[in-house]
Amino acid sequence: MNVFEDLIEELKQENLLEDTVIEIKTEPTAAALAAGAPVAAPAFASAAENQLSEAPGVDFKTTFGNLGDKDSSTDDAEFYRKRAVDEVSGLQMVEHMISAIEREHMKIVPKIYDDLTVKRALHNFLRLQEAPLSPEHLEAEGGLLLETEAWCTALAVRDEAISVGNIRRFCENSRPVLSSQALLALARFYRVSPFSEPVRAKFDFVMTKLFTRDTEIEKRRSIFSPAETAGHIKDLYNNWSSLALYDNVSDASSVSGAVETFNAFVAEAEIAFEFDALISSDFFDRTRLFKERCAELCFVPEVTAAAIECNVRIGNRCVDMLMAEKAKIGAVLVEEKYAYNYDTLISTAASKTLGVVKVISQEYEPEVETELKVEPEPAVANRPEKQTSPSKQSVQAQSSDGTFFGVNKWLLAATLVFIVISVGIYFWADNYAATQSAGDVAVDVDISDLKADLKLARASSETLYAIVQPNWESMTPDEQNIVLTKTQALAASRGLKQVNLMNAKGRTVGLASASKSEVIKQ
Repeated sequence: MNVFEDLIEELKQENLLEDTVIEIKTEPTAAALAAGAPVAAPAFASAAENQLSEAPGVDFKTTFGNLGDKDSSTDDAEFYRKRAVDEVSGLQMVEHMISAIEREHMKIVPKIYDDLTVKRALHNFLRLQEAPLSPEHLEAEGGLLLETEAWCTALAVRDEAISVGNIRRFCENSRPVLSSQALLALARFYRVSPFSEPVRAKFDFVMTKLFTRDTEIEKRRSIFSPAETAGHIKDLYNNWSSLALYDNVSDASSVSGAVETFNAFVAEAEIAFEFDALISSDFFDRTRLFKERCAELCFVPEVTAAAIECNVRIGNRCVDMLMAEKAKIGAVLVEEKYAYNYDTLISTAASKTLGVVKVISQEYEPEVETELKVEPEPAVANRPEKQTSPSKQSVQAQSSDGTFFGVNKWLLAATLVFIVISVGIYFWADNYAATQSAGDVAVDVDISDLKADLKLARASSETLYAIVQPNWESMTPDEQNIVLTKTQALAASRGLKQVNLMNAKGRTVGLASASKSEVIKQ
C-alpha cells in the first residue's frame, strides 16, 4: 500500500478517522487512466459544494501505524505507479481547498488550473509501466514531473494571497470536517513549496492539526509522543516524491537546540500563574520570533514534532488561565481587560484560532471521579470463632472487614474530612474573590478631557491602570508627559496614588505618582 492507503486504512480500523470528506479511490482512477478515460476530480466537501452531513465524532485511540515502508511484496513499478497517482490526487485536493478559500473567505472567483495536460501525462506514465527504464518510459516520467511541478507552482502563486488566518479558519470550520487525506495533501504541498514565512506557518498549523485532536473548551491533545510523531513524519517524507530532505549532519546541534527551546517555551507557559504574566514577558512575541528564526529548520521531523507539542500545550495553558480568570473576576471583566487585542498573538503562538471572547464564552465543568475502589483487608489466620446471635452475626458480617455499610471506615472518614476542607476553601475563595472585586472599580474617562488619549481605565486600591489610544506612539515626549500628568491628576482626584499607562499589547508605557512621572520607551 502507499502512504495514503496505509494511513487511512489503519485509521479506519482503529476508529481514528472521521467519515472522510475527500475520498481517494486510487485503483479505479488508475484503471480509468490506463483505459484512456478522463480522471474525475475527487469529491470536495464544503458548504457551497455539497450537502454532506457532518460525520459523528470518532474517538482517537491508537497510532497512525506504518506510514511509509514500501511493502516488500510490491515491485518498484507498482510502488511508483501508486505514488504518481497519489501526487496528482493530492494536487487535485489542494486545488479544491484553495478554490474554496478564495470563494468563501476571500470572496473572489477562483482561477481553476487546467489539469488536462497533467492527466494526459499521468496516463502516458501509467501506460508505459510495463516497460520500466525504456526511453519512452523515462520520457513519460519526465513529462509527468514537469506537469506536476507547473501545477504546484501555479497553486503556490495563488496561495501567496491567502493568509495563515484564512487557512486556519477554513480547516477548523469546514463542515463536514476535513479528512486526513486532505490535511496530508495540504501538508505535502506546503512542504515542497518555495520557502517563505507564511508557508512555514501554514505547514506548522496543518501538521499540528493532523497530529492532534480537539477536546473540551478549545483545547487539544497530541495523538502521539513527540518521538512517535517525528517517526511518522519521517515516514511521510520518505513517500513524498520531489522532496529534498533536511538531513545535514552538521546541523544536529541546531536541531537539538531548537527542540530544547520549544520545550523551554512549554515549561515557561505551564509555570505561569496568570495570563498577564505571559503578556508582560512578551512570551507570545518571543515564541513567534523563534519560529521565524528557525525558518527551514522547522521542517526537520524532530523540530516539527517539538513545535506541535509546544503549540498544543501553550494553547491549552492559555485556555486554562483565561478560564481561571473568568472564574475569579467574571467573563465581562475578562472581556473588557483583553477584548480582541491578543487574539492574533495567541493564535500564532498556539497555531490555532484562539480568541479570548470565544474561550471565556464556553461553559465547562471538569468531571469528578466518584467511583471509590475499596481493597479488602487480608483475612487473619487462626482467629477464634465466637458464637453470636443472628442479629449480631448480621452486623459483624458488615463490619468485620473494617467497613461501615460496605464502605471502609477510614476511607469514609478521610472523605468527610476532604469534603469539610473543600467547603471551607470554597467559602474562603468566594469571600476572597468578592473582596478583590470590590477593590477594582471602573473609572469613567469619558467625562474627563482624556477621552482622546485613553480608551479604558480601571483602578485597584491605589493604582489607576489605563490603556492609551493608538495615537500615543505618534506623540512627542512632551505631549506624552502632558497626558501622563493629566492622568495622575485624575487619579489623585479619586484618591489613587499611582498611574500605570499601558499600550494595546499590555506593555507599560508610562508610570506616575505624586513625586515623579516617567514615559517608558519601547
